[in-house]
Amino acid sequence: MRHSAFRRISICTSASIMLAGSAYSATAEPTSPAETEEFLREATSACRRGEFYEFLEAFIASGAVRARYRDVPSEPFRIGKVDYANLDPSSVALSNPDPNKRFRELAVDVTDLPGKGCRLTYQPGIFQDDGEGNGRTLVRRIGMPKSYDFAWKNGCWRLSKAGNLPPAAGAK
Repeated sequence: MRHSAFRRISICTSASIMLAGSAYSATAEPTSPAETEEFLREATSACRRGEFYEFLEAFIASGAVRARYRDVPSEPFRIGKVDYANLDPSSVALSNPDPNKRFRELAVDVTDLPGKGCRLTYQPGIFQDDGEGNGRTLVRRIGMPKSYDFAWKNGCWRLSKAGNLPPAAGAK
């Protein structure tokens, strides 16, 4: 089964991600132990209920969640959120000092893997505002796709693999 853009389950506001009614910056880690604990609780609760998309929102937002639920060496996680857009967090730092530089938006898809696992595939894309103020439409994918695999272990998902995907058959 393939899912696009996390099913748009979260409602986001400008430059922040909304989780369980609280706003957190897409590029900054939680600033207090209470915020960190809230993200860890959200991830644990999502695992208990088998809700991958809720788990993923906490995973994206919190370095503490990423540290707890990973089996691969630490590397910068390459997916963040601003408004309704999935983005490369490193591009936000470039766009903040210069408002004329747009951050790099990502096309994100989730596919199921055996044993309750999930693959998160992402690549830069060109998007267009849908005109209704609540989302953006993918016009074209650009660049090489990359992925994160999450395996189901001990009652929760764990980041088990990160890397490039081989080009699709017939792709140039």
